[in-house]
Amino acid sequence: MEEWVWLPVAGAAPAGIAVTAEGGYALVTLERAGVLAVVDLLEWTVTRLVPLGAGPRGVVVDPVDATVYCALAGQGALAVVHLDGVDLSNVDGTPQFEEIPVGVGPSSVALVHVDDPVPAR
Repeated sequence: MEEWVWLPVAGAAPAGIAVTAEGGYALVTLERAGVLAVVDLLEWTVTRLVPLGAGPRGVVVDPVDATVYCALAGQGALAVVHLDGVDLSNVDGTPQFEEIPVGVGPSSVALVHVDDPVPAR
C-alpha cells in the first residue's frame, strides 16, 4: 500500500529524510524552503516546519538523545537541532539549535557512536 504526504511548501525540493528512534515521525529537509518538515507517520500529516537556514540536505537523528544533525549546503554549516523534550505533534515551542561551520557545500551526514558495540543502526 502506497501512502503520500503533501508537504505544505510548494517547490520546496525534499532532499533528505530521517526517522525518529521510536518511529513516529519522519524529518524531511526541504532544500529550497530552508526548513525541516516534521511528518507524523501515523496520521500522515506535517505537524511543524522548523526553520534551519539555506539549503538543508542530508539529515540524521541520534537515537540516544534525539539530536538532529542536518547539512546546510547553502551556508557551509551543520545544523544541530535538539529535539529532546520537544513535542513534535504540534507547533508549540521551537526546538533549540545551533550551527557549526564545516566548509563549502556539505550535503550528507553520518552518525557513528565510537563506543557503540553495534556500529551500524
